[in-house]
Amino acid sequence: MNELAMTRKTKQVLSGNSAMSAYDEQIKCHEYHIDPDFWQDPYGVEVAYDTLKFLYIPDHVSAYIASMLAHKVYRYQIDNIRTKEQITHAVMITMGGLLPGVLLHDHLAWTLNKNIPPIEFGTLGVRYYAGPGEPLDQPRVIHPLSIHVEGRVVGVVEDLVDLGGTASFVARFLLEEHKARKVVLIAPFLKTKHVMEEMDVIFYGHVPKDTWIITPRERVETLIKRVPYWRDHGATLEECAENLRKIGYPDYLLDTYLRATYERG
Repeated sequence: MNELAMTRKTKQVLSGNSAMSAYDEQIKCHEYHIDPDFWQDPYGVEVAYDTLKFLYIPDHVSAYIASMLAHKVYRYQIDNIRTKEQITHAVMITMGGLLPGVLLHDHLAWTLNKNIPPIEFGTLGVRYYAGPGEPLDQPRVIHPLSIHVEGRVVGVVEDLVDLGGTASFVARFLLEEHKARKVVLIAPFLKTKHVMEEMDVIFYGHVPKDTWIITPRERVETLIKRVPYWRDHGATLEECAENLRKIGYPDYLLDTYLRATYERG
C-alpha cells in the first residue's frame, strides 16, 4: 500500500515523526498535491499543555473540499428530480458556515441543467460554542434568518457537525418557526453520525471527536483563545510559539498576535 492510500488509523501506528510528516506534508502541500484520502479521514496533531488535537486547514484545501462537497450536492439534486425534493434554498450558519457557504455558492447558485434549480443562499446566526471544546448549554439565535424558506427544501450549511446540537436546533427552528418543507444538512466534516438519523446529510469526511478544526476563518480566534490556556497551564512564550508552528501557523500570524495574546490575553 502506498502512502496516499493509507488510512488515518494506519498512519497513526507509524512513529510520531512519520505521522507528523504526513500531517505536515498535507497542510503545506501545493494545491496539485492534495491527498483526498487524508482529507476524507484526517487526524490532528498533539501539542504540549493541551488535551485537544488540532487540524489546520489551508485555504486551497478548503476550496478543494467545497468543490467535492458541491459535487455531492449536485448528485443529490439529480437523484431528487422525480421526488421534487431538490434543494432550492441554503442557509449558512454564522459564523462557521459562512466560508464553506460562500465557496459552495460559487458552485451551486448557478446551473446549466434545466432540471437542477439554482440555490438561493441566506444566513442565520446561531451560537453554540464559547471556544474550542466549550459548548454552551444550548444553541442561541443571534442573527435572524435572512431569506424566506416556507414550503422549501433547505440546505443548512455548517463547517462541522460536532455534537449535532446546532444542526438539530436549526432544523427544528426552520421546520417549526419558518415552515420549511424539509431540511438537508451540508457540512465538510462530521464528528458524529447521530445527526444522520434525524435528517439527510451531505458531507465530505470524518474527523475524530478530540480534534479541533482550524479553518481559514478562525485562525486568529483559535490563537487568541488557546494561547492563554497554554500559558495558564505552564507554557512559556516560546513553547506557545512551538505549539502554533507544529499545528501549521505561519510566522506572520505569530509575529502579529502571539506576544500580545500571551501577555494580555
